[in-house]
Amino acid sequence: MVSDEDVDRLVQDLTREAEARGYRLNPDREFARALVRGLLSNRERYGYISCPCRLAS
Repeated sequence: MVSDEDVDRLVQDLTREAEARGYRLNPDREFARALVRGLLSNRERYGYISCPCRLAS
Protein backbone atom coordinates (compact mmCIF):
# COMPACT_ATOMS: atom_id res chain seq x y z
CA MET A 1 0.00 0.00 0.00
CA VAL A 2 1.37 3.38 -0.99
CA SER A 3 1.34 5.86 1.89
CA ASP A 4 0.74 9.60 1.68
CA GLU A 5 4.26 10.07 3.06
CA ASP A 6 5.71 8.05 0.17
CA VAL A 7 3.76 10.19 -2.30
CA ASP A 8 4.89 13.42 -0.60
CA ARG A 9 8.52 12.30 -0.64
CA LEU A 10 8.51 11.40 -4.33
CA VAL A 11 6.64 14.59 -5.28
CA GLN A 12 9.31 16.61 -3.47
CA ASP A 13 12.11 14.66 -5.16
CA LEU A 14 10.53 15.00 -8.60
CA THR A 15 9.86 18.72 -8.07
CA ARG A 16 13.47 19.31 -7.07
CA GLU A 17 14.79 17.32 -10.05
CA ALA A 18 12.43 19.02 -12.52
CA GLU A 19 13.27 22.53 -11.32
CA ALA A 20 17.00 21.80 -11.43
CA ARG A 21 16.59 21.01 -15.14
CA GLY A 22 14.29 23.94 -15.96
CA TYR A 23 10.99 22.04 -15.83
CA ARG A 24 7.96 22.08 -13.56
CA LEU A 25 5.51 19.40 -12.50
CA ASN A 26 1.89 19.70 -13.52
CA PRO A 27 0.40 22.61 -11.52
CA ASP A 28 -2.75 20.55 -10.86
CA ARG A 29 -1.57 19.23 -7.51
CA GLU A 30 -4.20 16.49 -7.16
CA PHE A 31 -3.57 15.18 -10.68
CA ALA A 32 0.19 15.13 -10.10
CA ARG A 33 -0.21 13.35 -6.76
CA ALA A 34 -2.52 10.74 -8.34
CA LEU A 35 0.07 10.14 -11.06
CA VAL A 36 2.85 9.79 -8.49
CA ARG A 37 0.70 7.38 -6.47
CA GLY A 38 0.32 5.30 -9.65
CA LEU A 39 4.10 5.34 -10.18
CA LEU A 40 4.64 4.07 -6.66
CA SER A 41 1.91 1.43 -7.00
CA ASN A 42 3.59 0.12 -10.13
CA ARG A 43 6.93 0.04 -8.31
CA GLU A 44 5.34 -2.17 -5.64
CA ARG A 45 3.63 -4.34 -8.25
CA TYR A 46 6.43 -4.72 -10.82
CA GLY A 47 9.58 -3.79 -8.93
CA TYR A 48 10.24 -0.66 -10.98
CA ILE A 49 8.58 2.69 -11.57
CA SER A 50 6.35 2.62 -14.63
CA CYS A 51 3.88 5.22 -15.84
CA PRO A 52 0.36 4.17 -14.77
CA CYS A 53 -1.03 5.34 -18.11
CA ARG A 54 0.84 2.58 -20.00
CA LEU A 55 1.05 -1.18 -19.78
CA ALA A 56 4.17 -2.28 -17.93
CA SER A 57 6.36 -4.76 -19.75
